[in-house]
Amino acid sequence: VSCRLFVTAILAALISPMFAHGGDWPQWRSDAQRSAASRDELPAQLSLLWMRQLPRLKPAWPDQSKMQFDAAYEPIVAGQQMFVGSSQDGSVTAYDTRTGAEIWRHFADGPVRFAPLAWQDKVYFVSDDGYLSCLRSVDGSVVWRFRGGPSDRKILGNERLISMWPARGAPVLADGKISFAAGIWPFMGTFLHTLDAATGQVLWTNDGDGSMYIKQPHNTDSFAGVAPQGPLVAIGSKLLIPGGRSVPACYDRATGQLLYYQLAENGKRGGGSSVAAVDQLLFNGGAAFDLETEKYLGAVGDLLTFAGGRLYDYRDGAIHAQELATSQVKLVDSIDRKGVVTKVAKWTMRELGKAETPKLTSLIKAGSRLYAGSHGRVMSLSLPLPDKGKANVAWEAAVEGTPVSLVAADDKLIVVTLEGSLFCFGEPNPKRQRGRTLPDAQNTGSESPGAPALAGASGYKPLQHDLVIQPLVADELWLTKADDILKTTHVDQGYCLAWGVGSGGLVREIARQSELRIIVIERDSAKANEFRERLRTNGLSDRVSVIVGDPQSVLLPPYLASLIVAESLSALTDGDREKFLQPAG
Repeated sequence: VSCRLFVTAILAALISPMFAHGGDWPQWRSDAQRSAASRDELPAQLSLLWMRQLPRLKPAWPDQSKMQFDAAYEPIVAGQQMFVGSSQDGSVTAYDTRTGAEIWRHFADGPVRFAPLAWQDKVYFVSDDGYLSCLRSVDGSVVWRFRGGPSDRKILGNERLISMWPARGAPVLADGKISFAAGIWPFMGTFLHTLDAATGQVLWTNDGDGSMYIKQPHNTDSFAGVAPQGPLVAIGSKLLIPGGRSVPACYDRATGQLLYYQLAENGKRGGGSSVAAVDQLLFNGGAAFDLETEKYLGAVGDLLTFAGGRLYDYRDGAIHAQELATSQVKLVDSIDRKGVVTKVAKWTMRELGKAETPKLTSLIKAGSRLYAGSHGRVMSLSLPLPDKGKANVAWEAAVEGTPVSLVAADDKLIVVTLEGSLFCFGEPNPKRQRGRTLPDAQNTGSESPGAPALAGASGYKPLQHDLVIQPLVADELWLTKADDILKTTHVDQGYCLAWGVGSGGLVREIARQSELRIIVIERDSAKANEFRERLRTNGLSDRVSVIVGDPQSVLLPPYLASLIVAESLSALTDGDREKFLQPAG
């Protein structure tokens, strides 16, 4: 289901060549190994070109430090288009990297919690609706969709209506093949798929490892399995599946056969949604493992990047540069608790440099420099790193907030903060209008008074795309009816089902007058998209969601709602009310 903001032949002609442009960042952390590195050099001195404010995201698991995969936006870039997924309104949006202007938006039937993926002229993403979707990059129209689980049955998950098998094993692409996983509760089944990226044809599916009888970290056998949550990793013949809080599982990329899942052996070591791999090393949750066996080797920084035979990781207040080819495990002398000298295995790598830095919140490599974020600032660091002392800062800029994601592409540095801001740095174009904002659905049409002047670009100010929320105003036609419904039922919290958008007035009034979370079931996809846009404008997308489907056949959980409403009850039978309404309302 796609909502096109501009539908003209001129737009298609302008955007199509963008994918031929070099310097892409087409997947999360740049590539299938999640290196967070690009070979392309960025300009030595960067100026702020544009800023865009988006709503701050609410992670699915706010109390789980190892599972903050959706705490902030994770853009990707292909050519001169940037693609951003949103868990708040369940969308993927394309922006122009030159101006930050919005090009198109596509809505899914659930939160989009992971970075999209770009390949050739297509964009791929997974959603909590359980699907892997393939879109045309030019306009966001659907090429194909593939359901990861066995049915479209819905449940409540993380305060949203989602698939019983949400697709949270985010896609990875290598050799024209795209892999993803659906299902996060092993006892309900997990489904790992590899498809032909061009056609969507299934190459293999593994649906039998969801509940295996294996040893647990407390040294007792029990039924368990990997719970896919996080971006998948492809390296050589191996496919790594992040396991939420546990260590990742490893599968054969060609067949889907499980190679290993060392849950009990590693206990609390590693774990988390972020996985990366290079040579014979696997990184996960601040730990390094042997890629062939998943045997624990030692600690590394949570922030890391690798390229050109070098590993750069941040820990203990410094960035360490190490030579990957020297990675080895050797026996060294150690004194045990009784004072006896014994031999123990120790993992080592040759350290090439160590540079002190402020506390970092993000780290990538582009060309011959490292780029790092720290609270309130972003900087580039010269390489090689010194043997000791402070890092050599080649360039830096102030930003508002905490930079948690960096993207180097299209000769630009894109900085994403935890607070929902996107900053784009590059070489300014003197032909562009100065000190103006571009109009779009989320703009004020005027420059923020606090927009900073840019050093080295006299008279030039960045383009500003502000987040503008239009508060709900009373709908006189539906105000009294909504008030009567809420007072008669004494329902103010919980979940409300709305059969159809109708005029949208009843849903908006119930949202305005209560704290209910509202789920709208709408047959007409175009009408659903139009209402989704209005919800975005009113800042209601995280509390009011729209599912495209037939109210008579959609597979909802029983006793879901405390309240069921419709502007027209003609399509609603008594059986429907009894099936989904909680006893006593």
